[in-house]
Amino acid sequence: MKRALVSFLIMLLAASVLGVGLYFLTAIKPSNLEEPKKPEVVIPQTDINTDVDVVRALLLFHAADYFVYRGAPIGFQYDMLKELKRGLGRDVEVIIETDPNKMKKELFGNNFDIMIMDFHAGFVHPFFERSIPHSYSYPVLVSGASANSTHTDTIWVSSDFSAKLFFDKNAPYYDYIIQKTHDYSTEELFEKVDNGDIAYLICDYNQAVTLIPFYSNVQILDKAGPQFERRWILNKKNVQLNEDINHWLLDFKKTPKYRWLLQKYFSPESSFIHKSFTKNQTADISQYDAIIKKYAKKYNFDWRFVASIIFQETKFIPGLTGKGGSYGLMQLMPAVMEFHGISMADDDETNIRAGIQHLHYIQKYFDDIEDEDEKLYFIAASYNAGRGHIFDAQRLCIKYNVDHKKWKNVSKYLKLKSQREFVADPVVKSGYYPGAHTVRYADRVMNRYLVYKTAYPTP
Repeated sequence: MKRALVSFLIMLLAASVLGVGLYFLTAIKPSNLEEPKKPEVVIPQTDINTDVDVVRALLLFHAADYFVYRGAPIGFQYDMLKELKRGLGRDVEVIIETDPNKMKKELFGNNFDIMIMDFHAGFVHPFFERSIPHSYSYPVLVSGASANSTHTDTIWVSSDFSAKLFFDKNAPYYDYIIQKTHDYSTEELFEKVDNGDIAYLICDYNQAVTLIPFYSNVQILDKAGPQFERRWILNKKNVQLNEDINHWLLDFKKTPKYRWLLQKYFSPESSFIHKSFTKNQTADISQYDAIIKKYAKKYNFDWRFVASIIFQETKFIPGLTGKGGSYGLMQLMPAVMEFHGISMADDDETNIRAGIQHLHYIQKYFDDIEDEDEKLYFIAASYNAGRGHIFDAQRLCIKYNVDHKKWKNVSKYLKLKSQREFVADPVVKSGYYPGAHTVRYADRVMNRYLVYKTAYPTP
């Protein structure tokens, strides 16, 4: 028993010695071996995308900044964005929003690179920053010639107006009640002042000077606050893009073109505002609206899409003859006119009717595209280029395993049809085509269509 106990103690001691030895062997590193390096953690920069293809801008509908005149979208901010596109050499996609509350919600959506809405000077947001000032304005008090309302001591302000307000103590309306409303935009309040429903309104000078020519009963009474800066709201993640935008603004504000835009839209003596507009012109896109609506309804099209096609073709100028013999408001080719049973001798209504018939005929070939806006891109492109070239681009999409029902993909291959290797591809049946022109055509038609839907919300 004693011998067994001694043997056990010897074995235990040996195991202990062996364990200590192994510990030192593993703990002490040989001098010729380096410690394995930890993998380097790379934190992506906030913006390494300096070659953004499309800058997305969300523009709040504002009488001075954006409106439709003779079918064309115009306005100070809208024109500024077009100049930005030229200056940066990048596409700028403009989305119009009519609801200020929806606009504010987009501040948390991270969907836009530029948001154009006037916020108060102390505006701070974790995802956005303010550009350098692009222009200046100040609040003004507006009144009508007469007011039927009993609340003549109330001054109305739209809820989206955020500038500081004050009156001189000697002003007769110094103690009047300032009533903010969420129910009406400034443009709608202007209508109420003109009709005598309300007595007073505060808005910014730029809006007032743009709207007053439309309303014979409205006048600017007084300045209602200090001058404020108007700035774009820029997405913080776009560090390089924002720097480029600010540099462009700084340079552009020194140009004659910028001074011309200020004169065009904000000068009380602007011939553009006073001589070009009449109130009735805001009611319609063109003098052909009733005809367009009539046949668009018959063939199940949104009339505003058809109007955008016509503007792109002729800007509503009748009797034009184009390349290849295209004719009329919808620039129908001779073969198309013959197919629909009309000629150059027919009137404008017949030309519009045949054009919408032709759009309906094209539509049938894209019935498998479920998204309606996507489908309209295909219809517009086919109206311009012919279906064959669009089918070629779709077949190339299928060959290269991308969705042939998405215009983004199809437009890519349509542009590639100007290159020899794609023209020679067996799936290309209609041959060479400079597709970039048609892509621009479809994009312009659809962008204008979205504009028309905002400016004329009733289909």
